[in-house]
Formats: sequence, C-alpha cells, structure tokens
Amino acid sequence: MTAQPPRPAIRSYNSDAPASADLLRLHLNETPYGGPAGAVAAARAELDERCSVYPESECAELRARIARHVGLAPANVAVGNGTDELVLLTALTFLGPDRAAVVTATSFPGYRTSAAVAGAPVTEVPLEAYHVPAAAVAAAIDERTGAAFVCNPLNPTGTVLDRGGVERIIAAAEAAGAVAVFDEAYLDFADPELGHALDAVRAGRPVVVLRTFSKAWGLAALRVGYAVGREDLIARLWQTRQALPFDVNRLAQRAAVAALDDPDFIASVRSRTQEARRRLYRGLDALGIRYIPSVTNFVLVEVGDDPGTVAARLADEHGILVRDLAVFGLPGRLRVTVGTPGQVDRFCAALAAVLEVTTGAGNGSGLAPHWEKAAPTFAPMEFPSLFNGYIGAQTAFALAELGVWTALDEGPRPVAELAVVADSTVPRTRALLNTMALLGYVELRDEMAFLTTAGRELIRHRGFLMWGVGGYGAMMSSLADLATGRAVYGRDVRRDEGRIAKGAGEVGSELMLPVEQRILEGLDYGDVADLGCGDGTRLIRLAGNRPEPRRGVGIDISEAACAIAEKRVVEAGLAGNLEIVCGDVLFGEERPVFPGIDLVGSFLLLHDLFAASDEPAGMVRALRRAFPDARYFLLADTNAQSWERHEGPLPAFSLEFELMHAFMDTPLLSRDAYEAAFAAGGLRVRRREQFGAPSTWIWLLEVEPAE
Repeated sequence: MTAQPPRPAIRSYNSDAPASADLLRLHLNETPYGGPAGAVAAARAELDERCSVYPESECAELRARIARHVGLAPANVAVGNGTDELVLLTALTFLGPDRAAVVTATSFPGYRTSAAVAGAPVTEVPLEAYHVPAAAVAAAIDERTGAAFVCNPLNPTGTVLDRGGVERIIAAAEAAGAVAVFDEAYLDFADPELGHALDAVRAGRPVVVLRTFSKAWGLAALRVGYAVGREDLIARLWQTRQALPFDVNRLAQRAAVAALDDPDFIASVRSRTQEARRRLYRGLDALGIRYIPSVTNFVLVEVGDDPGTVAARLADEHGILVRDLAVFGLPGRLRVTVGTPGQVDRFCAALAAVLEVTTGAGNGSGLAPHWEKAAPTFAPMEFPSLFNGYIGAQTAFALAELGVWTALDEGPRPVAELAVVADSTVPRTRALLNTMALLGYVELRDEMAFLTTAGRELIRHRGFLMWGVGGYGAMMSSLADLATGRAVYGRDVRRDEGRIAKGAGEVGSELMLPVEQRILEGLDYGDVADLGCGDGTRLIRLAGNRPEPRRGVGIDISEAACAIAEKRVVEAGLAGNLEIVCGDVLFGEERPVFPGIDLVGSFLLLHDLFAASDEPAGMVRALRRAFPDARYFLLADTNAQSWERHEGPLPAFSLEFELMHAFMDTPLLSRDAYEAAFAAGGLRVRRREQFGAPSTWIWLLEVEPAE
C-alpha cells in the first residue's frame, strides 16, 4: 500500500488572531458587509461617553424600537445577549424534568444543550432530505412537551419551511399546550414574506420567534438578539431573564436601535447576498459539486468521504476557513458562508485546487446554467424588422385575447362583426386589423377581413404568443429591473401562470397532438396522471379518448391553471373521473402518493423539476415514488439550443424561453442529460420524437423491470 501523507492540521475555528491578514472566514456565517454606519457610530459614541455607566436593565428603548419594527407592542418583546442566551432562557422558562423538548436532529446544538441545563428530556426528529420534517415534528409534540425548537431557516442546510409546515407545527403545539419556538436567526437573508411564524405571534398563538442582529445586520461583535411572542409568554421569559439584569450591554442597545433606523441597509445586504449566492451556485456547478439551494448566507456543499481533510487543506493551503458538518451529524458535507463575489471566486478556485477539478469542466449532469456559455454572433436582424416584430407580436396577442383570430379562422368576417366579438368599437378593431394587414397576416376588402396564408400559419402558432407575450410579458418589460436587482423574480415580477397554461394547451392542440397520438397509438394503458396539467386539455385527452373514460389526476402548482383545468374537466363531463390537485407533489412539504396510475404525462415541466431536485436522477426517482404503479411515463420538454450548430433563421420561442429561464435562475438541460437521468432513475427510452416546438422532444419511457 502507498503511504498516505499526514493529514494537515486545521487552524482553530475560533482563532481571533489569524496567522495571515488574508485569512478568509467562511465558517461562522458572518456577513462581509459590516453593520450599518449609523449603528457603528452610535456604539462608538456610547463607548466614548458612557463607558463607566451600567446599561439600562429593562432595555426599554430597544424593546420599543423592535416592537415597532415587527408591528407589535413592547410587551411582546424580550432582548438578550444574542439568540444563544435567548435559547437558554427559553429552555429554562418552558422546559423541565417533566416538560420535554422537541428538536430536529443535525441542527443547531444549542437547543439540546440548553434543554440539558433545564433538566428536560429531548426528542430528536431526523431531517428529511435536508429539510425540517414539519409533519414528523408535529407528531412528536404531545402533552409532555414544553417547547419545540425549530431552526427556520435551518442551520446548516439553508432550507426553509413553507406556511403550511409552520402552521402544522404551531397547531400541534397549540393542541398540546406547548410553545413553538422558531429560531429565525437567518431569516433576514430570505424573502420577508417567509415570516409566517411572526404572523402567528400577531394572531396571539403560542409562538416565540427568535431573531438576531448578529447575522444580516452585521453586529455579531455586540451580541444582541430578541424574542417576540405572546405577551404572557414573553412575561415568563423576561422573569427568567431577571437573574441577568445587565446582560445586553450599553453599546449593543444603542447600536441595535440605530440599525433599525436604517431599513434600506438590510434590503441591500439581502440583495447582495442573493447575487453572491447565485455566483457560488454557478461556481459549484462548474466544478460538478453538489450543494443544497439555500435562502440564507451559507450553503451546504457535498465534498465526498473526507470533508475534514478538504476543510484542513482549504485552511492551511489557501487561508480559507469553512465548517466541517460532521459535528452536526452530516458527514461528507461542508457549510460555506456566502461572501462577496470576490470571496466566492476565491473559494471556488481553492476548492477546485483541493479537489483537483478543472474549473469549467461541467458536472456531467447538464445542470450548469445554459446562460453561462457565450452564444455565437449571427447575421443581424434589420432594425425595422426588430421593432415592427415587437408591434406585430403585441397586436397579434391582443387579437387572440379578443377572440378575433378564432372568429377569422372560421372564415371571412365583416369588421363590424369582429368589433362585436372583441367587445370593442369598429375604429379600434380596424386599427388592430390594419396593423396586421400591413404585416401581411390579414387582408381588408369592402369592410371584410380575410386571413392570408401567413395569417393561417400565425393562428396555428398563437399558443407561442400566449406564452411569450402574455405569460412572460411582465418579465420582458422588467428586464432592466431584474438585471440590476431592483426587482426580484417571484416577489416583484411573476410570469402569468394562467396564460402560460393556456398557451401550453393551445400549442399542445395545434402542434403537439399529432405527435402524441402517433406515440400513444396502440399503447395499452389504464388510469392516467398529468403532472403540470396546465389548463387540463391534455389530461382530458389522455383520459377521455375511449368509450369507457379512464380515471386520473391532474396536478399543477399554479392555482390559476388549476382553476381553468377544473372548469374544463366539468365541461368535458369527466368530473367523476378526474381530480385536479394543486401543489408541489414531488418536493413540497406534503409528498402524496398516487397508487394505481399506469401512465404519467408531464409536458414542458421537466426543467423546473430538475432545478428543484438535488440531482437529475433524484428527480426521476421522486417521480417514480409519487406514482409507484406507473408502467409508462410520457415526458416532453424543451432543451437548451445548440446555438453553435444552428443554421438559418432564429426559431420562434427558443430565444425568449432561454432568456426568461436565465432570469428565473432555472437552467435548461441537454437532451443527453435528460436521457442519462432517465436511465439512472430506472426508466428506459421506448420512443423519442421531436415535439412541435423548436428543440423540444417527447419521450415514451417504460419502467425497467426489477432484476
């Protein structure tokens, strides 16, 4: 055997005197942006002017200022020397030998150690796919429980509970007479709309929320945290704290008050952290390193069987400290703080050197962002065509919305009659038709409107207009704000899910149906499911194409799409056969199973599913778990274009599809990446065909028989 080199000695995680000023601390989740200038100035003034004076014991001004910040009364607020102390005070208040704690395993160890100080038994609930398992935590809460501690967002994975998960835990605590304690130390880095536990406090429910000025606010050196809860719970907590009358020092109180006077600071830190986090994802993708998507200022990274050696080499060879998560019960993982863009690049380069990975080699999965690769330069489109194309697309979409194209598809119509169809005036209807006539899609003669040959082809493709102009219109008009971060997709700007669903239905019926029918011809299958069912058109078609309609289920995450689908199912007379389910059934908090389904369809959704999964094959396995009896999967999606091999005019749809998904941070995969994932997940390609839209494929897959 070859002798192994000695393992390098890692620098102390708690070193306050690093050997080099260039040491990069990515192990304690400190923000690289410091604290608000006003807060630092306030602390400095307090030190200069009142260093010999004890701090105000009741922290009245700070509690009042925090109360205003969260929309509650001072009696709902307690403060402490960081959230560590507040966790201990909470345990001493609500736990004891006969009042147990419920905690999640592989999380912040302070919950267990504080419970031990209180002499309380502890029930640990294992994590589930790096998430707090809300259902299991709720089930563990009973009449013996004093408090359930939930780290949300979860340290060290960076995942966060949705509203349903938070509500389930609170309801269980409420029923058992316990207190639900949500440690939200990292929530300031996430979308403020995720503050569901604070909403429960405002509703007077048995909840205590812990937050801190140490993380996003950048005041870790001063140690000040706060608890928000129902008045009687905070009163009990404050009574426990009376044993420490001067625990929040004078500098910390003044700095925290001043920090809250600068609300723009935290928004800036959040935005900068999110951008740097996306940069870290791209760097890890390029190295083929798996990670868990996070809402915080840290990311869990999987580095193999010996993360201790990786961490040691990063420290000793590159001056970068990261956290080995073996102490959290997560061997093989590191927790890495999201630094500045420059620090992110330095970490990725160092990790590549330690792991001997060539930067930019890709991860082999196809999940590296499609927008990272430079596109070739094609012959330019003349400016009038570029400009008038925009006018034509908007006008064509308007006529589709007004029902004019549908009317003209049946034959020539008087302009006055089309005005009635559009619920408009004759002059305005004529203005729209004149525009399309000048673009060659309509002919106007003797107050009659006719479709040209090009017009009939346009109608055949109107689903792309519903997608591109309607579904993504708000995003297109907000590109500048999205690019600069002034707007954030999913919060400030969203795509129109109803129009996306309607466009999918129209493209499906016009362009994809013949291919689908050809593939399914002669295939013997029973009950059906359609994942991402959109407006229900495809589900109805799959279920209702024989004398005895099949049973089945349509699933979509969009409430708007589900509402359309439910209406269409009723109109088709299949309400007794088909169920519409709204939600994320693969990766959401609830993961239902749909037995008895024989054929599962999913069209133009795979890229979203792959982006939500830890790995491509994992998504396929999740799909099979949700439909355990399925024999066949009919899956279709649009791939990233191979622009370097493209010839001729640009195809409709591809350019916008790739652009929009870049701003949605959703990478598009290659065809080879899809098929590798299918094989790894136990599915065999039985048939593959091009499918209606550019660079779009449909696969008929069958389950590989068990050996």
